[in-house]
Amino acid sequence: MQLTEAYEQKLIKQIQAGNDDLLVELCYFYRPLINSIKQKYFVRCYDGQDWDQDALIVCYQAAISYEQSKGKFGSYFKTRLYNHARSLLRHDMAYRRRALAQATSLEAATEKGIEQLHQKTTQLAEIPVSEKFTELFAQLSDLEIKTLLIVLGVWHQEEVLQKLQIERVALVRARSRLMQKMRKTLL
Repeated sequence: MQLTEAYEQKLIKQIQAGNDDLLVELCYFYRPLINSIKQKYFVRCYDGQDWDQDALIVCYQAAISYEQSKGKFGSYFKTRLYNHARSLLRHDMAYRRRALAQATSLEAATEKGIEQLHQKTTQLAEIPVSEKFTELFAQLSDLEIKTLLIVLGVWHQEEVLQKLQIERVALVRARSRLMQKMRKTLL
């Protein structure tokens, strides 16, 4: 049976009246649209059944809220389904889920023959941080301390250059020494 506009309107009115059994029939006529969206959008951990279920839900919501005076149901349903797919994609690609998107399960890794990665682990320092800072400050020269204050934003570079009457190169070198000492002492 082919979907005519009259038959489509009849299905929609019956769904709006509470006959949910006709929803599957209405969705069947839009199967090519649903399949094209399945192929266009990839959402992690979403399979064909999930897409079909979501398409049914969106089709039901579209049928319930559809008003014939605002246009054709097909274009309305298409817009709603595309918006839903984009929302799923936006949710999946959210910043806080990026690590999950790049993660590989242990089962998948063993199936693909990927050996477990052995990464060096860093241990937290057993010496309290305040003692480490004290040790660092003891190693720094006056120029390196002033450079640290520039890096922290307490002083401006031009101010230090004028007070100490030194060239910019000396300040760059002091910053380099400061960073080396900080890495050595704090890390």
